[in-house]
Amino acid sequence: MHDPRVIVAASGGVAALAAGAVGVAINSPTFAVVAGSAGVVAAIAGVALGARARQSEDRLVQAEDEIRAVRRELASINAVLQEEASRRLAEEELGQSAEEERARAEQAFDAATGLYDEKYFAVLAQQQVAAARRSLRPISVVIFEIDTLGEADHDTRVQALGVVGDVVRRTLRESDAACRLGDLMVGAILEDTPEAGAVWAAERVRGTLLASPVGDALTLSAGVACYPTHALGAAELVHQASRALDEARSRGRDRVELAPEPSN
Repeated sequence: MHDPRVIVAASGGVAALAAGAVGVAINSPTFAVVAGSAGVVAAIAGVALGARARQSEDRLVQAEDEIRAVRRELASINAVLQEEASRRLAEEELGQSAEEERARAEQAFDAATGLYDEKYFAVLAQQQVAAARRSLRPISVVIFEIDTLGEADHDTRVQALGVVGDVVRRTLRESDAACRLGDLMVGAILEDTPEAGAVWAAERVRGTLLASPVGDALTLSAGVACYPTHALGAAELVHQASRALDEARSRGRDRVELAPEPSN
């Protein structure tokens, strides 16, 4: 595209040149004046157009700078919005994960006793026996049963289980695992514990319950079995502890019995 300033100046120059030529040809001062005037007009018009063109160019450059600034600000705002959206998404995912974890934890524990649910007992016993076998350390299983509540109503059983669960949690070590078993029973797996230590732990639980405000109305019987003395497998170990519990109940309840060593 041709510059308007050049076109106007050129047109003025051509007009002045033509008028000058005519003035010379006819020897007329009038045409000479016209030629000079045309040159002046062309120069003025060129200057005016040049000034306007520079103003337009300056405005265009300013507008482009403003557009670039707006684009940079929009990009910055977009980045902030994306970061905020990512943060909120991460918080939501973290919240959902924490909620799911809490739900799983709630499902893992028995509401009445606060101990692990019964479905985890066999799994925990297998894991502990396997670990004991690898580390060549003993573990013991203790099964407690609340005495004389066979005919009690549901609410009484729940209250009694709550008391026993609290006593078991406060008495056993953090490394030990305890689960509710059935209506009136609690099973405990004692890590790195031989027979004597398991009997002592069971007696502590029984004694703590006797010393509680409900000790005159609520007693425990317990059976103890130890790996590897009484059994080499988890299922057999639990079975031997159950047999010891039956022996304790048959001998008058409110006592702890150790499983007999298997005969060779």
